[in-house]
Amino acid sequence: MSKRIVGILALLLLFAPLFSTSVLAAGDAPHIGVDSSRADRLDLNNDGDRDTIRVVYLLNTTSHYAEAAVQVDVEHAGMTLTFWDNVTFNRTTPYFSSQDIEAWGDGVFTVRMKVWDAESNMIVYSEDFGDFDLVASLTQPYLRLDLEATGTLFLGDDCTIDRVFLDEVGERYDAIGLISLSGTPWIVPDDLSDVDCSTWPARDYHLVMFYRNLLGFSTQAELDFTIHTLPPPIFTLNVTGNNDDVGSECIVAIEPSLGTTMALMSVQWEITDPRGDAVVVPGFTTVDCRLWQVGLSKVRVTVTSPEGQSTLGAFNLVRLPPQGSASSEVLEAAGPANMWPDRSLGENYEPTPFFGNSELTAQAIVFVVGIGIAILFGIFCGVMWNRRGKDSMVTFGETAAMEIDPESDGLPSYVDPTGVHWRQHPEGNVDWYDTVSGQWMPYEED
Repeated sequence: MSKRIVGILALLLLFAPLFSTSVLAAGDAPHIGVDSSRADRLDLNNDGDRDTIRVVYLLNTTSHYAEAAVQVDVEHAGMTLTFWDNVTFNRTTPYFSSQDIEAWGDGVFTVRMKVWDAESNMIVYSEDFGDFDLVASLTQPYLRLDLEATGTLFLGDDCTIDRVFLDEVGERYDAIGLISLSGTPWIVPDDLSDVDCSTWPARDYHLVMFYRNLLGFSTQAELDFTIHTLPPPIFTLNVTGNNDDVGSECIVAIEPSLGTTMALMSVQWEITDPRGDAVVVPGFTTVDCRLWQVGLSKVRVTVTSPEGQSTLGAFNLVRLPPQGSASSEVLEAAGPANMWPDRSLGENYEPTPFFGNSELTAQAIVFVVGIGIAILFGIFCGVMWNRRGKDSMVTFGETAAMEIDPESDGLPSYVDPTGVHWRQHPEGNVDWYDTVSGQWMPYEED
């Protein structure tokens, strides 16, 4: 026998035990078996509809130690969910267990089971339990966005977005996923807390909330709404103390109309005192004018919205000189006394007669002047009678009567020696009657 043959035989003898072990392992029967198994339809909520599949199985082993994994595959509407049961047992204590699969939709569910030897990673048993008609008992993922706001939403109005979420499938099988929200002007938490949109900028919004659980179920919800730009500020100026004395109560207040929120507005006052100087006041909605100078102050206020829309309000405020005793603060604020205007006496004013110092004197003068005018009028009428005839005289008489007795509007009147009619106003100023234009003309001294 040659040396080469001897070497080959030696190698065969050396590896013979390994080959025999491999052959035996490949031919061994699995040491994990299934004594019994079945799948049943159940009505767990007792509403009369079958809503659950219960898969029951009993495992055994010929080994003193075994690791197995039971896989249950359930298919419905093109989606397959897999449920696992990993177990360790021995030959003296068989393993009995079950798995409940609650339906997540209405219709046919196909159920299959496989048993794995976890040590060799081999399938030792498989079974197809067939199809089962079920009614859903679990709610698939559900999302909704609810907007809590007025019908027409303006910038700064109360605005809340509620996020509604439900996933009974994910909760039942411990497979809750993450929620995301897009379309907001800035980042908001990816949870289920309410979203405050009262401070969002004015524009159109399209929000999308998306969810996907660990089992592959997904859904989304959308919300469209608009936050409108605020209209220009609308307000009135409420003034207390106009035409009152310096030192008395005086307030100029901005009273906003419905829809104008002053907390969002900027206020700028432009006030000029009677001497033309600017009065500096803070940009509040009210101004204290108690100690403004005597005379007319021009008040202008501009209210501007966050979008830059402005509205101007104006008022001319009059403050009168203080009467009686006044504090030094009031006198100082009122301005120089020599620049105060004269106060009107109002109802207490008594007019002074234009001629004479008494009413009797004025009446006597008017009587004498009237007699003289009557004589002159008689002479003049006689002359005109002779010249123009009876018809012309009648016309002239009517015209003369209109010129002699114009309407004085209830004011005291008289006629001077020259035939000019005069009337006196309560303030003391007088008018004279122009017979050419037929109007009362104010008398002005040269």
